Amino acid sequence: MNPYEALLAKIKMVRRRWRTQALVRGLSLFLWCATALLVLGVWAASLFNFTPLTLWIIRAISVALIVFAAWRLIFKVIAVAANEVRVAQLIEEYYTHLEDRLVAVVEHGRKDVSQSSLIDLLIRDALGRVNELDLSVFARRKRLAYFGMLGVGACLALLALMAWGPSFFPYGFSQLYAPWTESSFSSAQAIKVEPGDIEIAKGADQLIRARLVGFDAAEAQLYLQPAGGENWNTLAMERDPRDSSFRYLLVDIREPLRYYASARGIRSRVHSISVLDLARVEKVDVTYRFPAYTRMAPQKVENEGDISAVKGTKIDLEIVFDRPVKSARVVFDNQTALDLIATGSQSFSGSFDLSRSGSYVVQVSDARAKNYSASREYEIEALDDSEPKVVITRPMRDVRATSVEEVFCEIKAEDDIEVRRLELHYSINGGNERSVLIHDGVSAPPLVTGSYTFFLEDFALQPGDIVAYYARAWDNNNVTGPGTASSDIYFIQIRPFEQRYIQNQQSGQMDGGEEMQESLSLQEKEIISATFRLIQEKNRKPAQELADDLKSLALVQGRLQTQTQGLVERLQRREAAQVDESFARLAEYLIQAVEEMRKAAANLGAQKPDDALPQEQKSLQQLMRAESLFREIQVSFGAQNAGGAQSQAQSEDLADLFELELNKLKNQYETVQRGEQQERDQKVDEALQRLKEMARRQQQVNERNRMFAQQGGSSSTSRQSRDQQQVLEQAEQLRRQLQRLSLERSSPALDEAARQLEEAVDEMRKALKGLQLGDDKQADAQGMRAWQQLNEAVRKLALSREGDLRRSLERTVAEAHELVREQAKIQQGVAELAKAGPESITAKERERRREEIASRKSVLAERLKNLQSLIDDLSRQARKDRKETAGKLSEAAGVIRERRLPERIMSGNALLQNEYYEILKQREDYIREGLESLAGKLESARASREQGKEERLAEAAQKARQLAEGLESMQQRMERTQGRAQGQGEKRDQIAPSRERAENARQPQSLPGAEYPQGGAPSTKMEVGELSRDATGAPSGMRSYQSGTDRQWSSELRQRVADAEDLKRLLERNSTEMQSLEKVVQSLRRAGEYLDLNNQKQIESLREAIEHMRRIELELARALERLSQNEKYMFSEENDAPADFRELVDEYFKALARGK
Repeated sequence: MNPYEALLAKIKMVRRRWRTQALVRGLSLFLWCATALLVLGVWAASLFNFTPLTLWIIRAISVALIVFAAWRLIFKVIAVAANEVRVAQLIEEYYTHLEDRLVAVVEHGRKDVSQSSLIDLLIRDALGRVNELDLSVFARRKRLAYFGMLGVGACLALLALMAWGPSFFPYGFSQLYAPWTESSFSSAQAIKVEPGDIEIAKGADQLIRARLVGFDAAEAQLYLQPAGGENWNTLAMERDPRDSSFRYLLVDIREPLRYYASARGIRSRVHSISVLDLARVEKVDVTYRFPAYTRMAPQKVENEGDISAVKGTKIDLEIVFDRPVKSARVVFDNQTALDLIATGSQSFSGSFDLSRSGSYVVQVSDARAKNYSASREYEIEALDDSEPKVVITRPMRDVRATSVEEVFCEIKAEDDIEVRRLELHYSINGGNERSVLIHDGVSAPPLVTGSYTFFLEDFALQPGDIVAYYARAWDNNNVTGPGTASSDIYFIQIRPFEQRYIQNQQSGQMDGGEEMQESLSLQEKEIISATFRLIQEKNRKPAQELADDLKSLALVQGRLQTQTQGLVERLQRREAAQVDESFARLAEYLIQAVEEMRKAAANLGAQKPDDALPQEQKSLQQLMRAESLFREIQVSFGAQNAGGAQSQAQSEDLADLFELELNKLKNQYETVQRGEQQERDQKVDEALQRLKEMARRQQQVNERNRMFAQQGGSSSTSRQSRDQQQVLEQAEQLRRQLQRLSLERSSPALDEAARQLEEAVDEMRKALKGLQLGDDKQADAQGMRAWQQLNEAVRKLALSREGDLRRSLERTVAEAHELVREQAKIQQGVAELAKAGPESITAKERERRREEIASRKSVLAERLKNLQSLIDDLSRQARKDRKETAGKLSEAAGVIRERRLPERIMSGNALLQNEYYEILKQREDYIREGLESLAGKLESARASREQGKEERLAEAAQKARQLAEGLESMQQRMERTQGRAQGQGEKRDQIAPSRERAENARQPQSLPGAEYPQGGAPSTKMEVGELSRDATGAPSGMRSYQSGTDRQWSSELRQRVADAEDLKRLLERNSTEMQSLEKVVQSLRRAGEYLDLNNQKQIESLREAIEHMRRIELELARALERLSQNEKYMFSEENDAPADFRELVDEYFKALARGK
């Protein structure tokens, strides 16, 4: 092959590629144009009802345009690409450095190739240059694939319109472009009616469905003509939400009918309904025989038919017909049948076990042995036995206590049927788990409130140790298996008992260990809580979702490990172990924590959360020990400073370094936490607004129901049902959202609002059922109750948000005071640098101190910015209902902005670096004054946000209910325990000498937990009181008890008395409730005096206290109802209105129904 032919081969290759690309591109564009023309043609033909002339005109225009598009987009482009000179020009347009060499060769090379050596040189030069080019750019694969996908998309769009488009489109397409198909010979537009010509039993209901073919319509009418009649009655049909058809339910048909449907002037065929005088169900009685574990007596519901019960319930049906029948059966929606047994000529019975939801109809056989439905379709709802709910209501947070304190824990378990068992589980320092039996199910109420007191002196704990605990409850479901639930996990942190004394007596300048930044331990606690939740939910979550959550948690644990390791490395670089023994122990604790974190992260990544949880707890123990030790170091330095000691400078520097690093970590942690909290608060606010809107809509539905009940008719009933169904669906969605938020926030108020909303949903279901059955009175009553439940949920959620605002204000005030103390430390550091001369400290030490102060100032500025953001958020939140508080919060934020405090704090670093200490001290004084002013403004905002009367009354009612429930549960548990303790009277005489011997021989190692100071504990189960042996401290008027069980009862009684005293502050001084509450306190103190398992006086005193508490609870509930009554709409029966105002009332209801 000579050079000229090789060059032409290159050009032909480019031509083929370009032609391929042009063909694919043109074809894809042609397909889209053709699809658009086809769709427009069908739509235009439908506007003229597919008349023959219209079809011919549109068909001709469409075909002509499609042919033109094919010529313009495909054939013309390919023809242009066939010229070799045009291809050469295309190559040179892309590669301009060829400078017309390729075009010249193509134009002159063929005739001059054998006559001119100059042309030959030009050909060789052009060939050499072309060989260096990338010719694949003229047909890239990605571009070809793109155009190919466009073409396929056009075809898929057309197929989608044929399959799921408007009903007129498939017909119109066949008429226009495929007139030879079978569907094109059918009527252009038609209405197909189901079920057509049928025979039904007299009094039966029948659903008529009209399906539009070849067109769409906004509405359709059903025409009825009774047998022998001349006039046709018109009824508006309802659109089926599942498709484009229309439907209408004819109820209680008692005479033959002729009917047809009409829409947009198009009528269906006329069909007939023949009515046979056959047997009909007259009454269905349902008897529920609940599972044995529910301990519920059989319940008979007469003349109902619909079934709703928990799974495992045996259903007895008693069916009565209006005339004798030979045989009958029940046919379920899954086509299974239950043959009924004749108990009389007109009555039959049958039984089945409820295991699934569905529906059923009653069928009988006529004389022709033909089965037909003798009843409407009844609903079956098989309810799952809900899992119990268990929460630790007190202290409901992590607590810090000394190793000799008592920590009272209150647990509340609730189930829809019965709580079978309730246990408290705890572990010490990540050791083996122990369980305490709170309730054993001998008497299984649906609500159990129990308590347990941790007597920490029994565990031989040291500062930094932790006790992790949670509650678990079981129901008594023996059909599908007991349901179980666990509470959140909480921690008791052991702190040094002498810390507060040392600080108060020796170091008034210290900021307090309670304010110590605990960012590391807080993050580890969150990891433990997340791991605990995943363990509880691992059987309910999809495997892939669980794996993803564990991987994310492993990353979080690894990140915390890296932060802790960085802190260890900083201490090691400063040679902390050589400076002070305390810092050596501090570093050792952190190293052990890092090692446990590493193991935990590995187990989380390996999908072993059960193995990771103890390691996380041990890591938390080491972190808390490190933080506790650091507080001791701070206290000791404070005491030495107060005494003027100067020999611990290097140790103090290390302490400052450690505190600074923790401050940085805390600031990062709180920034993330605040963002998450803001997101959760926003969700709650949105839920509250949706709840208010839902209450308003339910009120409108109730009003419309009352108006339409006067008019009657199936169409109005259908509209009522549709409106109620929409509100019901929205309420169910919001209920699920509130339940998720309740789990995220561990909020009893959200849980209570979700429970109220769940009750409202149940009432809505009953109202919807009443509408469907035509029972307007039942629907109206249930709708009213649903509206009341919604308003109650709104009130409780609004009160919850008020409580959140109050707690957030407390946090902002505490943070402001903490910033003031931090600024005082910075000022002290600046003053020390200003006084220190060149001979007192080295230049290196001076530079290190400047860097430390600069770092403190940076952290302070960042914390101040975060506080400003929080104040702005609280101001926006309070602006809706608390304008005075919002104004004071705005003033507080204005202090930060107007004084430009964060900027002034950061600008001081330049003065510090240049050693302008006198100027810097003046600026630091200005900053301190600004921070003190900020704290004062926040104090004023907190004071302005006083608890409202309704909020105070609601809190009092809630506390009264909780106290009454706790006392009732305590009485039940004491009565149960009393029966077990009848034979132990003689043993009680031996308690005193036994206790004396125990105290004489008492050593730390003899106590539970002494053999596992690092966290080991034997795995055992015990009842309340088995661990507790030696705590006393009953209040005046109450005895001290030595046995473990008595000690638990004594502790609980003391707490109930304290709860009653706390309730007093919410009541008016001379009110009836206050007088009753005094009697409650007296009764409880008497119960404490007579607390003896063989003494009935304790039970009588408790009963007396419970009676008074129930009266208080009732009176507070009534007072709260009266207070909030002015916010509710009052309803009355329509016929209660005076006759002169009837027309005005009717117009009012009509206006509401129209949505005005």
